[in-house]
Amino acid sequence: MISKLTTLLRRAKQILQTEGLIFLFRRGIEFFRVFQYGTYYLYETNPSEVLKGKREADCMPKIKNFTCKIVSTNQEADELAAEGFEFRSQVTGATEKLDKGAVALCIFVEKELGHICWFAFTEEAKKMVDLLPYKVDFANNEACVGGAWTSQEYRRIGLNKYRSFKDSQFLTNRGIVTARYSIASTNIASQRSLDKFTNKKYAEARYLRILGWKSWKEKPLT
Repeated sequence: MISKLTTLLRRAKQILQTEGLIFLFRRGIEFFRVFQYGTYYLYETNPSEVLKGKREADCMPKIKNFTCKIVSTNQEADELAAEGFEFRSQVTGATEKLDKGAVALCIFVEKELGHICWFAFTEEAKKMVDLLPYKVDFANNEACVGGAWTSQEYRRIGLNKYRSFKDSQFLTNRGIVTARYSIASTNIASQRSLDKFTNKKYAEARYLRILGWKSWKEKPLT
C-alpha cells in the first residue's frame, strides 16, 4: 500500500512539473473515472527531416557523464537495474508498458533517470503511451510518441534537444516516416520546445469523457 502511494505521489509530482496544476487536477479527476476534459494540439514529424543537416555533436547536452539507453523489453529493464540504473523505480507502469510493446528512450545522468520518452509501433502499445484516440497508421510506417518527461534537476541543459536527435535517429533506423503525438494546449513549454525542431502542428482536438461516454473532436489546422 505504501509503495503504491509513493508511486502515485511521484507520478503526481511529474505531472505537476511537466503539465501544470490545472492538468494535474484534471488527471486526478480522471483517476476516479468520473470526468475528463482537455484540449490538445496534434503534431506530426518526419524523423529523417529532423536529422538533416544535424550532427550528434551539435545536439549534445550541457552535462557530462550521461548515457542514452533504448529499453524495449523487461529483460533489458532488468539488466539496467542490475547495472544500478534507475528505471522501474522512477517510471510508473514501466513493466506493463514494455509487456504491451512500448519502447522507452532514456537519458541517464550518472545512473539517475534524467529524461524519458516512449514510442508505440502498434495500437496496443499506443494505449500505454497515449490514450487519446487520434489516428496513427502503424501499417504504413507511422509511430506514436508520448510520455516525455524531464527531471526537474536536469532541465534547461539540452536533454530534450539531444533526445529529439536520438529518437529521430532511432525511428529513422526503424523505417518510420511519420511520428505523431499530442501536447496539452496548456503545456506552453513543450510547444515552444517543439517549435525549435521540424514539427508540424496539424490539428486541434478536444476530448471529453463522462463516466463511460466519450467524445473526441479534431479540427485540422492549415
